[in-house]
Amino acid sequence: MRIAYLLPAEYAIGNPGNGVTAQARAQAAAMARRGHDVVYLNPWELRLEEDIDVLHFFMGGMALYGIESGRRLPPTGVIAMSPILDTNKAEGLYRFAARLGSVLPRLHSVPAILAAQARGSDVVICRSQSERQRVINTLGVSPACASVVLNGIEPPELCPPFMRDVKLRYELPDRFVLHVSGYTDPRKNVLRLAAAAGQLGLPLVIAGHSMPGPIENELRSISRQNRQLRLLGFVDRRTRDALYGLCHVFCLPSHHEGTGLAALEAGAAGAQVVITRMGGTRDYFKELAFYVSPTDMHDIRQCLARAWEAPRADALRTHIRTTLSWDHSASALERAYDTARSRKGTTAA
Repeated sequence: MRIAYLLPAEYAIGNPGNGVTAQARAQAAAMARRGHDVVYLNPWELRLEEDIDVLHFFMGGMALYGIESGRRLPPTGVIAMSPILDTNKAEGLYRFAARLGSVLPRLHSVPAILAAQARGSDVVICRSQSERQRVINTLGVSPACASVVLNGIEPPELCPPFMRDVKLRYELPDRFVLHVSGYTDPRKNVLRLAAAAGQLGLPLVIAGHSMPGPIENELRSISRQNRQLRLLGFVDRRTRDALYGLCHVFCLPSHHEGTGLAALEAGAAGAQVVITRMGGTRDYFKELAFYVSPTDMHDIRQCLARAWEAPRADALRTHIRTTLSWDHSASALERAYDTARSRKGTTAA
């Protein structure tokens, strides 16, 4: 198959650790390894739609307004959408906003645009059963057109000499709690994590992309008062892998996570994982992680304490490394494409 992948233009610059681009690039690379002709679409290079078997776009919304309409793909060519719905908004309110936009076309609500794009696609690729149900219940997608394709990871490369270098370079303790994300995003809930770790007296290391603003200012203020909180900023992949191997607990208490890729990577290195219960995380971590309610400080504190006292997470590491690779993800994605193409072929006949 010739598969064309499309991301909104905003992802061409900015956050280098963004989960959407990580997913898109990893799935595309895995499909290429399976022998497919993968094309990365950009507006500087014109492509003929008639030559494309699958047009797969990510996120949708206003940035890709109208992408689902007027396409001239081959008879069995399919449009696939990965909507990435990272929200806890009540399904009823979300459904109302989507329907209002269809009744009043001039009212361009994001849910209404997403609903039109999802219903206009031949298959909607969901990261979890939770996301699939939201796509069906709020965007009006037929259950037959909504497929679950779990994300995967590239297992961290653990090099003991380099890990020792990283430990010395950052003067890290023998055991610590780690958080890696775009941590100044309010959705990541890092201020509650910092408070919970501080109350327990646990060393906390935070790394990732950050933006100037109140959350960064507050974290820097806390770090000046509490030397157990370390802000490393953005680190390269090799250093991040070393941090995964060095930490005892990885904590991602976000208000919502579609997958929790960084937590999966840390789990694959043997860390205990404390993660939000909101979103699709149970599809990935099963009963092998500690789940928290993101707004409940007592819950976050209690789960951190339990994970801190637990031994290395060998069962979680085995589960992730054996079942959640990007090649596993690509295999499921290929089946979703094939099913949609077969359905279109039957309809055309």
